[in-house]
Amino acid sequence: MKKFWLIVVILLCFASIVGGKVYWNHKLNQVRAAASLKSQGDLSGINESSDTSQNAIEKKIAKLPITLRNAATDAYKKSGQVQISLIGSDNVQALALLLQNQLDQVYGESFFKITVQDLGKTNSLALNQAKVENLIQNVNGKPDAVIFTPLLYNDDRQVRTEDTETVTTFLEEKVRIKYPKAAFFVSLPNYSSNQPYMNDRIDELNAYLKKQKITVLDYLSNWPKGSKRADLVGEDGHTMNNDGRQVWINYISKQWGLN
Repeated sequence: MKKFWLIVVILLCFASIVGGKVYWNHKLNQVRAAASLKSQGDLSGINESSDTSQNAIEKKIAKLPITLRNAATDAYKKSGQVQISLIGSDNVQALALLLQNQLDQVYGESFFKITVQDLGKTNSLALNQAKVENLIQNVNGKPDAVIFTPLLYNDDRQVRTEDTETVTTFLEEKVRIKYPKAAFFVSLPNYSSNQPYMNDRIDELNAYLKKQKITVLDYLSNWPKGSKRADLVGEDGHTMNNDGRQVWINYISKQWGLN
């Protein structure tokens, strides 16, 4: 009889051990399954966030001028940088800073890099003697775009309008030959508040460039007329003040989808 109860006790202990093991294995599997689902959910959230971010950047790039869009797409895919070189005088330093800040706000820092070549008082004839690589020497590698402001104010009483026009087309050609993938834009000098003849020269240059099918950043279409022009320039009548520079950057922002 004792043996019978001993066997019963042993069987009960064994059943308890097995049952407990099955129970805890089941609980452990439940925990693992829950953790797995949570992990998958977290990864899904990360992937969705990444996809959303990628789509947002791609949509922004799609708003850029087509001549700049390919460079931006390539830079994005390769974690590279889009390099834009501004060449000009007077306003070029301040405009470059405005453009850099605007691009940084939209694309984040370092995706676009703006470099500047301030030509000071150089006129178009002297510019024509320069090698294009020397004008873009601050660029790390090759430029993706060049924005050139013709030197009409420096040329005043020194260089004919026709020669300024020719030098501008020569520079576009030099850039195209040396950097065939680079976009080329012309940002015309702004109108003067006290030299009407200079405004005529600007309009002549604008018409000439459009005939040559050179892309012009036409911010002057938003420039005021008459006496209001004095509100956008300094004492010399043509160097942009803050309000004048704002007209320029507002135009670029709208055209390039930087708003």
